[in-house]
Amino acid sequence: MAIRERREEYSHAIIDTSDMTVTEYTHDGIRTYSIREILERWNGIPDIEINIRHKTDLPADEG
Repeated sequence: MAIRERREEYSHAIIDTSDMTVTEYTHDGIRTYSIREILERWNGIPDIEINIRHKTDLPADEG
């Protein structure tokens, strides 16, 4: 079965609910996006998946 995938990905970002933005920090600079505009692009599309994750480094074993 063929699959077409559409997605948006924001890396090294922080969500600010006070102004409803996502700010992404990259080596190219800082970019800010409206959460409302992101959601409007996906409005009415069935079967979406939403994934928010946070990664932290684990300390290495002393050896």
